[in-house]
Amino acid sequence: MAPHGSWQIDGDATQGNVRFSLFFPGADAAPAQFETAGKGATYGDPQIKSLQVVGDFMHHLGLHDWDIGSAPQLTASQAGNGHVWSYDTTTPIPAGFYEYKYFVTFNNGRSRYVGDPYARYGGKEQENSAFVVGGSSPEANAVSPVFGGRKPLRDLVVYELMLDDFTDEYRGHRAPLDAAMDKLDYLVRLGINAILFMPWTAWPGTGYSWGYTPYQYFSVEYRYANALNAPAEKLSWLKKLISACHDRGIHVIMDGVFNHVGDTGLTGNAAYGFPYRWLYQNEYDCPYIGPFGDRFESLLELDYNNHCTQEFIRDVCFYWIDTCGLDGIRFDCTKGFYVPGSSKGLPELIASITSHVGDPNFSTIIEHIDISACQVANTVGATSYWNNALYDCAFDGLWQGKPASRLMTVLDSHGGLAPDRVATTYLSNHDHSHIAWRAGARDNCGARNWFRVQPYAIALFTMPGCPLFFNGTEFAEDYWLMEDDQGTGRRVQARPLRWNHINDAYGQGTFALFAKLIAIRKSHPGLRSDNIYPAGWQTWQERFDPNGYGIDTARGLVIFHRWGNDGIKLQRIMVAINFSCENQEVDIPFAAGGTWHDALNGDTVQVSGGFLRGVTVNSHWGRIYVQRDAAV
Repeated sequence: MAPHGSWQIDGDATQGNVRFSLFFPGADAAPAQFETAGKGATYGDPQIKSLQVVGDFMHHLGLHDWDIGSAPQLTASQAGNGHVWSYDTTTPIPAGFYEYKYFVTFNNGRSRYVGDPYARYGGKEQENSAFVVGGSSPEANAVSPVFGGRKPLRDLVVYELMLDDFTDEYRGHRAPLDAAMDKLDYLVRLGINAILFMPWTAWPGTGYSWGYTPYQYFSVEYRYANALNAPAEKLSWLKKLISACHDRGIHVIMDGVFNHVGDTGLTGNAAYGFPYRWLYQNEYDCPYIGPFGDRFESLLELDYNNHCTQEFIRDVCFYWIDTCGLDGIRFDCTKGFYVPGSSKGLPELIASITSHVGDPNFSTIIEHIDISACQVANTVGATSYWNNALYDCAFDGLWQGKPASRLMTVLDSHGGLAPDRVATTYLSNHDHSHIAWRAGARDNCGARNWFRVQPYAIALFTMPGCPLFFNGTEFAEDYWLMEDDQGTGRRVQARPLRWNHINDAYGQGTFALFAKLIAIRKSHPGLRSDNIYPAGWQTWQERFDPNGYGIDTARGLVIFHRWGNDGIKLQRIMVAINFSCENQEVDIPFAAGGTWHDALNGDTVQVSGGFLRGVTVNSHWGRIYVQRDAAV
């Protein structure tokens, strides 16, 4: 699809003319693009009598700002599967940041102010749209590729980052997108090599949000780029941040919300929220909104029964991929746009992105919290899915004081996946309380019991899959979050990182552990393979198997074998983890005799007879024995 929205149509840095372009899919041009069953006769027809653009740029055209009486008219022409309404200024506008809205008058005589669904910039207030004349050139803030090239998802350690909370304590009046760059070297020291940014696309209103109610899909949220006196550089801040990540070898993954939109309705004759809905005389005639997959309560669903919706979201993804050099997209709440047996929605979207990018290392991660998630990932061709199992097991185990037998099944996270896919695993994420809070919840002491997280962290970084953790987890941040707010809206709350925590005993200990485990995982390909033994563990099995592997729930012990090829030799890894509050002596089985090195504790041992007898595994701790074998 041709570009739409508003943009400068010449390259002069000091002034320029601007084009406004707005697309409407047309039932007359391509009726098959709509699923009209059960719809009224006007479905898909906006019934527009006139369309004007108003804003604070108008005085440069010899008009009065925001004056409807003199506002320029857009004209309609047929294009592709619909109609394009457009207007080009003929008087150059000086360099600057300008806000605007469309003023639409319908056939029934009603009229309203509506934003631009294609706007590349959001305004400061009233959910205005905006455009930039001049500003920094694309060449001046081109995004560099990730240093060393993109890696497969299995080779990544992902840090989930919420821009507002991450920078709240230290940014002052700076833009969060700018301030986040201050901590990139810190993240390099931690060892992560990928960041999943929670949504940066604009949401309705000016208040705090997690970003999961988008309304301007092509725009960076104003709150994230509110550097004083520099609104024209909103997109530049994001591109500079991504380049800074790439220069450090950090992949950038965008969190995309493509199943529902944020909408707050009408106030007088002004519309707030997802603009397309209100550009139709009857909002129920808008083909972009309607039921498709599972419904997300209180939010407007995008209707992928209609090709225009598929095309719109596809263009959103292509825009961010091409503009910002993304290395992956996480698809939020995919049950909302996946229907079993249908190619519409998620399958078509991932197929188009995969074809567009042409890089198997570009990550496509689905959040499909459902028993079918693994199979859906295989079906739609996603590289990964969010696997909730370790989180569930960890929160339950920390409350009960011992791991359940299903933990051994959970550790086999690759079960059921195609060979070129991995599960994204975590102890917690933005949707849940911090794991350190859970560790002390029963004793009402939060992060004071951070040490109880240690065995679960060892499991996270030694099991198959791609490990992910939420910002602050690495220094035992311990916010509580309501799991079910019963529709009150209390879940979405600010959790600003308390950076002083990294200097206390709990934060120092947790940071050191995470940094060490990340380094161990990154330097041992066997830990990034799909291989684990025992596989197919049954939940009724609460003792080690006859070979000494598996889980002993009574003692809180888990023992498993990992292996993989490092390109030259076969690497074997034996992992023993003690989840209990007591030191345990255990006979650890080994896949081969000879010399083994404990990468976690620094010991070197000699093994013969298939076992290392009487090994002490300290409480809430573990051992990670490694051996490289003969050439493969």
